[in-house]
Amino acid sequence: MAKKNPGSRTSSVSKESQDSSRERVIRSAQARLDDPLFVPRIESLRINLESATAADEYPALIESICGVVDDSQPVEQYDGTLGVTAAFVAANQAAACQVQWNNNLASIYSDPGEVSGLRWGTGTMITDDLMLTCGHLFDQDANGWQLPRQNGTTTIISPQEIALNMRVNFNFQVDPSGNLRTEQSFPITELIEYRLGKIDMAICRVGGNPGATFGRARVSNTDAAKGDMICIIGHPAGRPKRIEAGPTTDLIGERIYYNDIDTLGGNSGSGILRASDGRLVGIHTNGGCNPTGTGSNFGQRIQAVIAVSPTLQRLLSPKAKVLDDIPVKLKFRDDVPVKIKAFDDPTKFKAFDDVKQPGFDKGFDVPNWPGGFGGPLVFGHPVGAETQPARPFILATPHHSNAWNAAGQQPQASVLAQIEAALMQIGQAMAAGQAEMARLNAEYHRLLAQYEAAGGNLGNR
Repeated sequence: MAKKNPGSRTSSVSKESQDSSRERVIRSAQARLDDPLFVPRIESLRINLESATAADEYPALIESICGVVDDSQPVEQYDGTLGVTAAFVAANQAAACQVQWNNNLASIYSDPGEVSGLRWGTGTMITDDLMLTCGHLFDQDANGWQLPRQNGTTTIISPQEIALNMRVNFNFQVDPSGNLRTEQSFPITELIEYRLGKIDMAICRVGGNPGATFGRARVSNTDAAKGDMICIIGHPAGRPKRIEAGPTTDLIGERIYYNDIDTLGGNSGSGILRASDGRLVGIHTNGGCNPTGTGSNFGQRIQAVIAVSPTLQRLLSPKAKVLDDIPVKLKFRDDVPVKIKAFDDPTKFKAFDDVKQPGFDKGFDVPNWPGGFGGPLVFGHPVGAETQPARPFILATPHHSNAWNAAGQQPQASVLAQIEAALMQIGQAMAAGQAEMARLNAEYHRLLAQYEAAGGNLGNR
């Protein structure tokens, strides 16, 4: 598999593909090259529509990319040449989703702004109903885009209300033949976390549990290392889903940098996946590349996000992991036979039941019992003048019953065999329990080490 050379953006692109209108990006003087946070205004960009199709006109869009040629590819047409395998992309692309404004804003707001139906950004499912994305998708300042206003005022609706007016789309992508698939949409029902600790992050609840159908990205509790191959799957410029990949070039503060991965406004919120294990190691947030190759795109590194996110901390906590991973059936508990004959059979054991010792059954006074108790006390049955003697509670085992059996009766051999079998079963269960506890102890300490390596400290709780 060929890998891109960060020092040469055209190393993995043939002369023919550079000349192709589907792979060339013509830059516009009007295009913002410094910090493309939001989807570009298409009308402000020069577009080369020769050979562009309605299904995927992305290659004709112009914006900030790293170098001269945009290397990104549609996820289902990816050829494995960007640094990650085609199998990796196939296994991880479905959990990436598009964030889009609902198209009914005019029916809700007297001043709906200009974003109704606009494809806005990207997110990644991390559980069945939770999506991780960037915070600026829900900002009230949208870099010039006019957002809905609270009715009867000039005040822009809150970030929480912005989120409730959006949905997420899955399968907005072209198939291997280049035809658009039928997308499926699910509503955002809650903005759970937003720009906590001034980190450009957000976590939303999505109705319908789409993660159960389209999959979930696994969140890493460690950052990518410098030089690690990473991958971004998202919707640049609001277009059908694409993949780009390249090496991690730096980690500074809360940021992860990559100067060989092309992105556009609309990629914001895309998960950054580590190629070695597929885990999510960041959130793409900012463009910064330029034609001369001196800039860099960047996002929020995952440990910086985890540090401010109670949701991710709960998701990654050792305690939650252990509880989730323990099988419902615990061998040492569930494999013990439900019925132990010596205990459960309604058999009358003569050695136990026929013993009657008047010396133990006779009541006697305990006038100075601690706590002021006084009066008759009878072993083996309730206290009271009208009570009848019962068998002594101390006759718990065969050797006790034999010692106190005035008739010298011996336990039946079958009784001994039953009790021996029960003791063996209990001993085996105890041994299995000890082995299970040893396994859980090892798992606990393994997860605890990961937790502490990620900056956690149970001692502070």
